[in-house]
Amino acid sequence: MGDVDQDTGHVDRLDVGGVTLAVRSWGDPTGRPVVFWHPLGDVTSSAYLTELAPVLTGRGLRLVAPDGPGFGGSPALPPEQYAVPRLAGLVWGLVAALGLDQPVLMGHSWGGVVMLAAAAERPGDVSALVLLDSGQFDYVDRAESHPEWPLEERAAAITAGQPAYADRADLLRQVQQDVRRPLTAAYTAGLWPALRETATGALEPVVSSLTRAAAQDGMLREQSLGRWAALTAADVPALLLLATEPEPVRVANDEGARAVLARHQTAEVRPMPGWGHDLIGDGGPALAEIIGDWLTATA
Repeated sequence: MGDVDQDTGHVDRLDVGGVTLAVRSWGDPTGRPVVFWHPLGDVTSSAYLTELAPVLTGRGLRLVAPDGPGFGGSPALPPEQYAVPRLAGLVWGLVAALGLDQPVLMGHSWGGVVMLAAAAERPGDVSALVLLDSGQFDYVDRAESHPEWPLEERAAAITAGQPAYADRADLLRQVQQDVRRPLTAAYTAGLWPALRETATGALEPVVSSLTRAAAQDGMLREQSLGRWAALTAADVPALLLLATEPEPVRVANDEGARAVLARHQTAEVRPMPGWGHDLIGDGGPALAEIIGDWLTATA
């Protein structure tokens, strides 16, 4: 039996092809399945979907969200196993383990890269794809990606840039500085499964810098723009929501939108005015309404 938390869903631990995944779920088990993969960060896990869940389940959707390996309740994998095709295989293993039929695949940032790859590998088994600021470029082409860094150097850079959180109040103060709306209780409930308390009362991420570095390396080896052709050939409905803040992000995403539409002409690509890369943090329930409306129209 799994653990139940009224704020962050029902958690089961499943063996998926020899990999243990903590899997969170919300909604009616008979509802249209949506499988979500979370972004790559120090306060993210499957629980990051918590604030969006009531809106989406209210539309009759069943939400299923794994903690990526090394995040939340999922044990880490060796660094070489964070290649995106390997993670996409875990998505389909999870779908099979739960007996899901024609799921919607949805991902944010790192999660979008994984879900785009999963959808492209088996487009006939997907009912729709929802990407949150992801899939509009290849990460290796970003100036700040440093593809030349070895894994150890990448992990050291992540460690050096990791904020210190003295306690929960301190963490919320720092998170509020990055989120473009007042924090809600439902949003903050979705943060805690990604963190653990130290003996001093400070908070630290569950995920290690090495795991985050390995996931970044996996993204750098993935050619996301090349994945769109398979979705075009299978006419998979796709929704791509893009950040517009700050201005350099808007400019880059305008170019990314053109790149996607040149490859998948029927994709619905929408800029989100006033929202940054953390679309869940900045959008909250309003984001869920947009997704829910679009999925209702594609049912």
